[in-house]
Amino acid sequence: MKVNLRERILEEKKRWEKAKLEELWNSLVQGREEAVRGTLLYFSSSEPFRKRFDFLEKKYMGKALKSTEIDRTVLLRFLLNLALDLRTFPAERRLLSILGEGGIQSYTQRVLQSLDSLMDTFPEEATAFTEELKKTTRARLKAEGVADEGEVSRLVDALWGKGIQEYVENLIHESGKSNLRLAARSALAGTLHTEIGNDYAEFLDSMIRIGGTFVTTNPVLIKLAWDIDPTYWNQRVDQVIRASYSKKKLASLLEGSKQELSDAIERINALVTASVVERNCRLLRPIFLWSEGKQGYVSLQVNPKAHSDSDKMVKEAVFMYKELEKRLGGVPNVVIKVPSTAAGLEAARKLTSKGIGVTVTLTFSLFQSIPFAEVLQAGNALVSYIAIMNGRLAFPVRDELKAKGVEGGVEAARWAGVEVARKAAYRLYSAREKGGLGVDPDKVKIMIASLRIYDDWIPDISELWGIPLITIFPNVRRAYDAHPRPLVIDALHGKTPDKDIELLLKSEIFRQAWWVPENSSMGRPERVLTLDKKDAEAVAAWKPVHETLTQFIGMYQEMSQMVRERMRSLAKG
Repeated sequence: MKVNLRERILEEKKRWEKAKLEELWNSLVQGREEAVRGTLLYFSSSEPFRKRFDFLEKKYMGKALKSTEIDRTVLLRFLLNLALDLRTFPAERRLLSILGEGGIQSYTQRVLQSLDSLMDTFPEEATAFTEELKKTTRARLKAEGVADEGEVSRLVDALWGKGIQEYVENLIHESGKSNLRLAARSALAGTLHTEIGNDYAEFLDSMIRIGGTFVTTNPVLIKLAWDIDPTYWNQRVDQVIRASYSKKKLASLLEGSKQELSDAIERINALVTASVVERNCRLLRPIFLWSEGKQGYVSLQVNPKAHSDSDKMVKEAVFMYKELEKRLGGVPNVVIKVPSTAAGLEAARKLTSKGIGVTVTLTFSLFQSIPFAEVLQAGNALVSYIAIMNGRLAFPVRDELKAKGVEGGVEAARWAGVEVARKAAYRLYSAREKGGLGVDPDKVKIMIASLRIYDDWIPDISELWGIPLITIFPNVRRAYDAHPRPLVIDALHGKTPDKDIELLLKSEIFRQAWWVPENSSMGRPERVLTLDKKDAEAVAAWKPVHETLTQFIGMYQEMSQMVRERMRSLAKG
């Protein structure tokens, strides 16, 4: 299975390398602008790039002006995104070394000239496109934590400036000063061994342009995005509902049995998520193919209510995987979320045996990370992830230390996730003769998630450079890039201050997360937890797991209620 996966990925990569000129134009006509950009950026050497660019330019400056063969909005989006890609991190991966800085600048200018010309020629489309860009920018800024409406409007106006060219230059400048882009550049050079990812359902392009190679997409994150931009998401959800149910059928479902309606809502949730996942898969697919399946993944969560049923998790995961395989026309660049429980361990074993990668979520501890790492290492998936949710461990530890009146405990708790992640990385990736598991960090990647900001300190990033992946929420990304920060490429191997470890060990929750039998009595918790089935109820009740799972299920149910409201609206309309 493993060899077959790699062979299939290589075959698809070669197809894009050999893509004929008309194939690229047809992809653009079909709305696949991200695939055409990917071919130019990742699968074109110097002469093929020139031929492909010249051909496409002749086409869109000729046919686009004379016919309706291509949706002009798609074309405007293609030109805008290509200009941005050429001047941000995507070009650094490969194309910059082929064309040189002068070549990149020359081609960017040609793209912008075409964009200007088309916007002048088609003012109606240009106006609608401009409004779309401003609306998207507003939503991105809100996701990044800019709450004041007046400030959002000011920033949008400042970014737009005098028009599209200034907008492009401002976004390029914004990307260029990113600390995360500097980290991605070090990773590309091989001096830093950390990927960065987008912990949000939207705005993946922005993360890719500073070096991102991964994204988490699930109903919970879609619900968060829906709250920020309800008009946009109402339209997206309505499209999915209309494609699945007639007005008459919707009315019947709403008046029928609760179970039938619940099943329909669950199906719509899955279809909406699949739609978002497919879009993000396509955005990351060039990186996936270029890296030959080592990077470029989308993490997809199955229904969180199925957390204790391994068979249901596997059934839903296989269905989604095969659905995406059909949509993408090749090996899906997707990994399926499973919970870090006994049922999740069994689901991970079954899925990875089929070559389907997983992301292990609800992970806070060594007692979870170690058994999952052993299962994932033995599986046939190319890549899987263990997501240690730092902030969702740190806060319960903080609350426990605060309740106990431990002086300095609130500050020490900020190190909780960092310390567990450091210890997990050492245990997983060290050689067996050094007490580790000897796990391959390219096959089983620890992912740091659920980051927290403490004033201006973001330890889940700054203290963990060197961990395989850090996935970052938009507001954390904005805070981390607010001013220049040092990059300590081996921060993962640093030492948590002894005084903070001493305080952390006063927390039972921390001890349960940190302790392993080799520690003997040092830090041993009063109640040792394991992933054995006998401990399943205790793990489910463990505060970090219980609180996180409760929130996930609650937000899933809120999204379900929002879907129900859209169904009612469409049934009446």
